[in-house]
Amino acid sequence: MQKKLFITFAIIVSIIFSFSVCFAADMLTDATNAVRDTMNNAENAVEGAMNTAGDAIQDSTEKTENTMENVGNAIEGTGNTIGRNMNNATSKNTDTNNDTYTATRTSTDGTATFMGMNATAWTWLILGIAAIAIIAVVWYYSNQLTSENNHSRRD
Repeated sequence: MQKKLFITFAIIVSIIFSFSVCFAADMLTDATNAVRDTMNNAENAVEGAMNTAGDAIQDSTEKTENTMENVGNAIEGTGNTIGRNMNNATSKNTDTNNDTYTATRTSTDGTATFMGMNATAWTWLILGIAAIAIIAVVWYYSNQLTSENNHSRRD
């Protein structure tokens, strides 16, 4: 009986090894394809994101360029308007001036007084009062320190 069992076992093993079907090879091919597909999907996702970012940056740059151009045009238009207005104002002034305006009508000749004193006298008076105030403050604080020192000696 052992002989029959051994022969049966030998036939089964020889049949198993006579065929070259390898399940691991199919799994390796499937894994390779899965990794390849994953890499292609990741590459497509990154490429799409970069294209989207590039388009957004290009659009932003174009919008900024248009905005700056519009601002430049507005500034140029404002400058032209100011120039025209200045020319109009100058021409109106020269037309109506008739050489009757002189600067001496609005300037001071130094004789203006307030309470009988001119500007120089008022300046010296204010400086004198400020100097007296500074001297009084210094004297007050120095006497206060001296007074505190004298009181501390009595205690």
